[in-house]
Amino acid sequence: MSTDLYGIRVLDVAPEASRVRFRVFVVYYDTESRTHAPLPDDPSFFFTLLWEAANRLPVSSLHPLRRIGVDEVLAPEWVAAHTHRYVRRIERTATRNHPAAEADWQRLQDFYHERDGRWAHEDLLVQADYDVEVTDARWLGALSAGHGWATASYATTADQVLEADAPTVLDLRRPAVTLDPFPGEEDDDGTPSDLAFSDDGRYLAVTSQACELVVFRTDDWSEHVRVPHSSLWGQDIQWVPGTHQLTKRVRWGRGAEDGAAATRAYDVDTGAEVDVPPQPREARSRTGRYRADGGFGRYRADGGYGGFTGYGGWVDVLCSSGESPRRLHLPRGKASVGSVSFTGDETRMFVAQGSDVHILDPESGRVLGTLPGIRSDALVRPDGAYLVAGCGKGPADDEIEGDERIDLWRVSDGALLMRCRSGGSTLPALAWSPDGGMLAVSAITGSQGYGGEFRIYRAGAPVEPPEEERLTLDELHKLAEDASDEDDALFLYDRLIEREEDPAAIGRAYRKKADLLRERRGGLRGAAEAYRRAIETGGATNAMRAGYDLASVLVTLNDFDGAVEAARSAHRIAAARDLDQKKNRTTLAEMVLHLGDTLRTRGGDGDNEEARAAYLQALDLGVKKPAWATLGLGWTALDLGDEETAETHLLRAVELAGSELTTRGYAAMLLGHIAKGRRDLPAALKWYQKALKADSLHRPRATGQLGELHYWLGERDGARTWYERMLKAAREPELIAEGAFRLGEMAAEDGDRERAIEFLERGAATGSGTFAEQARELLRGLTADSP
Repeated sequence: MSTDLYGIRVLDVAPEASRVRFRVFVVYYDTESRTHAPLPDDPSFFFTLLWEAANRLPVSSLHPLRRIGVDEVLAPEWVAAHTHRYVRRIERTATRNHPAAEADWQRLQDFYHERDGRWAHEDLLVQADYDVEVTDARWLGALSAGHGWATASYATTADQVLEADAPTVLDLRRPAVTLDPFPGEEDDDGTPSDLAFSDDGRYLAVTSQACELVVFRTDDWSEHVRVPHSSLWGQDIQWVPGTHQLTKRVRWGRGAEDGAAATRAYDVDTGAEVDVPPQPREARSRTGRYRADGGFGRYRADGGYGGFTGYGGWVDVLCSSGESPRRLHLPRGKASVGSVSFTGDETRMFVAQGSDVHILDPESGRVLGTLPGIRSDALVRPDGAYLVAGCGKGPADDEIEGDERIDLWRVSDGALLMRCRSGGSTLPALAWSPDGGMLAVSAITGSQGYGGEFRIYRAGAPVEPPEEERLTLDELHKLAEDASDEDDALFLYDRLIEREEDPAAIGRAYRKKADLLRERRGGLRGAAEAYRRAIETGGATNAMRAGYDLASVLVTLNDFDGAVEAARSAHRIAAARDLDQKKNRTTLAEMVLHLGDTLRTRGGDGDNEEARAAYLQALDLGVKKPAWATLGLGWTALDLGDEETAETHLLRAVELAGSELTTRGYAAMLLGHIAKGRRDLPAALKWYQKALKADSLHRPRATGQLGELHYWLGERDGARTWYERMLKAAREPELIAEGAFRLGEMAAEDGDRERAIEFLERGAATGSGTFAEQARELLRGLTADSP
């Protein structure tokens, strides 16, 4: 069992505003090391609270959050991706006892356990209040002010996508397209390297680490051209601005000379090599007006190249007009420059340096702002609204290891919107499409640093509350069958009955409902009605089984005529089947045996004769319980006054019963009855004691019968013994009345007036039949004689 980390209390619920206020107590501490579970400040934690509250309701509520499975909630990636669909905003509004004072540590315990929604020493616990806004008031349906519980849930890093972001934000968890142009995982030939979109977005060019080139058409992702290794591009590629010509992208850095710029290119439309103007520097803006690369090293205070006066990060910018190149020194210089990217309108340049991203005006070199805490490979989307960053090391408490991550950041406020597993060990390159609608990523996935694929991500779904999904019939069936709560199961079977169209399925649902009601205290009449509906609905097998069960329920309700009619209905269906099939004969035997029991129980004119015929037919059909059918023959013979035949059948029933204790118990009781009628005390003792051993159900009547037989025979000591045993076991008023009267009567005869009065008062108090009246009469006589 997981250790609870937090205690939760609902302070207020405002469905009309889609808001709830929580108080969160820290209930897990390590007092020795002076540490405790952190106060949660991520929406993911509050999503799990909403889910937990919904799952504490009975399933009959059909709360929409119950549709989310445990496996999803326990998967951090799933929670991170979906929390924003449920929780719009959280705000910590108050904090208490944080950080814990030294005096408090002296009083704190390691564990605090919930008791009826409360915790010991609440005023001492580290705690905070939170205002939580949800996307739909439905999520609050399980909450009420004052509601409290303990949880082992903890915060993860959830996506924090807002409605304004959603239509354009990438879904970084599910690639829209996966390309594998370089199959294999054992060498450079099968390992992805660089990628680049053409300026018009029609093509995506990719290379392998063996310098093979493939160009895809982005409208259908078919191959446009494939070219083996060429010195024109190597692994690193760029498009000549405004053309479909590919050339080498020179990774300058550290002040490399522009004379090495590429001047030859491959035209992917004509398949020919062509001369092009020099293509210097590692990064360029859309039209090529600005080109840049960066690095770290010595520099002159005035930005020139001679007489170095300091160290730090810098970016060189080539501009088609004005002084060029310009070396721009970055404000937080003690780190090397990583990536450089431009907005589509060429008004801003984003320079990633260490964990900062600087926003510069490429024309003036002025720093417009800095976004801290991102990564050195961050690339701006062409519209300037978002940054994507891959690889790199994440925070120490981040469950996603550094080289597995892709992050998405909002530029306007520097907010981390998404942190996702990339599924790759290394991401050599990322590139936005010119319209910003796609992100292409090359991912190395092999365990030895080889092999991989190219993934294309597109915008995800808008932030809309999930629709209130309707459970499918299969889901309703499974929920009903698995329901541990009786009320839940009954509710779900009613939903199935409402929605099913197949009569046989409706009948089965009625039967399941009836089975549940039958076991419920006070539910027999409801069960009988459900069985009747199952019979009426259709489906021969279902109607037969429902009739069988209905007969049993009606016998318990003392509706013997209804029970016989239900048993006859089940018998008719079974008898109409093809009896050449063994399973049908077996079923008929079961139904006819049940009909015999029902007729015998009713015991009207002709019922015993018909029951006897039914028991004989059951034996002829090879009934699975021949001992019980034989018992039925003995029972009916006894009811018809044929003791000799009855005894023969009952002795045979005991022989056949084997481990069937119920059959043996009833047969022994009837044999004891025969012996009692003959005043055969030894035989009666034998059979009634066998009945007692077989089934405690017979204890009250068996002991009472033995008490009465001893009384008849004048064996007063034996009568007292057995009647006293009966009173210990009996619950039926008529048996208690008989036993108490006989014991009181014998005590009076013995002159034990006090004991006699005690028993007689007990018998009279039952108000049951002749014995209660006799007890009252004798009691009046005893009290009248009192001095």
